[in-house]
Amino acid sequence: MEPLRSLNTHGQSPHLRVDTSYEQVRNAKRKALTRPNRLRVIVRLITLTVGASIVGVLAHAAFVWYSTRNYILMQPHGIRMRGWPAQMDLIPTWIMLAVAVIAIVVQIVALLTLLRGVYRLRESAWHTWGLFLTSIVGIATWITAAVYFKLQDNKGERNWTLWSWSCSHKDLVNGKMSFQTMCVELNYCFYIAVIVAALELLNLSLFGLHLRKAKRQGSYTTITVQKV
Repeated sequence: MEPLRSLNTHGQSPHLRVDTSYEQVRNAKRKALTRPNRLRVIVRLITLTVGASIVGVLAHAAFVWYSTRNYILMQPHGIRMRGWPAQMDLIPTWIMLAVAVIAIVVQIVALLTLLRGVYRLRESAWHTWGLFLTSIVGIATWITAAVYFKLQDNKGERNWTLWSWSCSHKDLVNGKMSFQTMCVELNYCFYIAVIVAALELLNLSLFGLHLRKAKRQGSYTTITVQKV
């Protein structure tokens, strides 16, 4: 009976080895894909920080305009007049502000997936596709917002924006904030928007490299398991 028992165990072992091998390969790929990349985390933190700075600057500029738009003040050239034009196009400001807020939310959600309680979300298939999709949409959105922000600024007196007016009338006063300072801050917003788009592209590239490395590691695991 003892030889028969050994023979029966030997006959089942190939199936057990296949199941074990499959689990090892799958677990190796899963761990490789979900392992956080420090450089990508740093890029996300930088993107979150500069995105928040854009929100702060634009929100403050919009508040200054709203609270002083009807002020009639003595201007440097000796005439009492408003510091702002009667018609002001704030659409570029709102668009850039909305893009920055959405980007902040996306970055926060991405960073939250690193927490232990929700870390398993990174193991799902939608995480990879979701990251690619949000990165591509984020890059396109930032570029579009920056281009529109700049194009509207170039229209000048045909269509005054916070940016074009503040940079064209630095000598005027509005009672709360110098236009020269506002001009510098809005210039900052434009260039930072371009930088954020570049950071999003960098983050997407790093994730692509990480994905390729993870798949390669999974292939090595498959070869190793097959040899066992």
